[in-house]
Amino acid sequence: MAPQMDERNRALCFAYRNPARGQKKTTYKDIQKKVRNVQGGRVTIGAIAGAAASYGQEKGAVGRPKGSHKTSKAEEKLIMQKFNKLRPPGHGIVSRKVHKALPKKLRNKICRQTVINRLGEKGYKARAKLRKSDFSVTQAKKRVKFADDHQDWNAAKWKAEVQAVGDLKDFTYYPEELRAKFKELRAPWTYMTDAERTMPKFQRPKRWFPKDQWRKTKKAKVFGITTSNGKSLAWIVETPYDSAKWAADVKDKVLPFLKRSFPGKRSFQILLDGEKLLHAPAPKRAMDEGGMSVLPNWPKYSPDLNPQENVWAIAEEKLRSIEKDRDTFATFQQRVISAVQAYPHESAKKLVGSMAKRMNLVRQKEGASIGK
Repeated sequence: MAPQMDERNRALCFAYRNPARGQKKTTYKDIQKKVRNVQGGRVTIGAIAGAAASYGQEKGAVGRPKGSHKTSKAEEKLIMQKFNKLRPPGHGIVSRKVHKALPKKLRNKICRQTVINRLGEKGYKARAKLRKSDFSVTQAKKRVKFADDHQDWNAAKWKAEVQAVGDLKDFTYYPEELRAKFKELRAPWTYMTDAERTMPKFQRPKRWFPKDQWRKTKKAKVFGITTSNGKSLAWIVETPYDSAKWAADVKDKVLPFLKRSFPGKRSFQILLDGEKLLHAPAPKRAMDEGGMSVLPNWPKYSPDLNPQENVWAIAEEKLRSIEKDRDTFATFQQRVISAVQAYPHESAKKLVGSMAKRMNLVRQKEGASIGK
């Protein structure tokens, strides 16, 4: 109770217990009654005694002296050794993993925050990995021009003009012996120094393994399309995939899907990336015959501007959380579609409209990647 007493009552308690010469000390019970009348509420005798005894005393410093560590130099060296072993260049690492790898005696002595503090003192802090931008000056200008051409399109205008966004995506199957390493390498962030962050090894690579290991991986190529009213369709495409197969899919899958999604509508405009096979003569004829067109002048190499990428990002996370070490490639393909279909309907309805924000961002960044 003593900490709840204000300075006035603490001084009063002290005065009652330490009266002037010739005056009688007041008992704790009597002080309790008097303080209760002033302070209100129940005040214990223990609180009164503590307040009277501690009044006027300066509190001693709590904790270790400033600048000192809970860990010794040898222990700090051990923490860094474990960290460097668990985090080769580019690998993702969390403080929990470093803490768990320490000897039991040291692990029981310190917490994860101490590990974070020791890493921070050496310049290692949690940072998001950079992505290489392949945009030349010419490409950046084309991206800005495309954004300028649509600067008057708000979210409602985009949804009125563009009925759907579509894209092809490769989901990579990693066999059991490569999966653990892949999960570390693909980490979007890790503990690194400012200097390390700009090194190629610490930027997210396009290929994770040497060629001999890479040959063991397989690709599940998916085409996905999301409408402005939140409906979606995705399927595993045949491999190898070419413009003739895409033309057949336009007739058999895409056009029927759009007609079901927009009953009564006879023409459709969709947004597609600049991949050549999607814009070849055969699929273009199939589109024309079905009343379907592609939003013109799309800037090449701009996946960050395509809202369908949001679906791929969420699907990738979902896929890696549900896949099992012993999954076959056939099982993996089934899990891919399940992960893509798990994208929330309410979020899907906002994808086409999000183009307005993307156009603003690409203008602000003068054509550089917007990271979406």
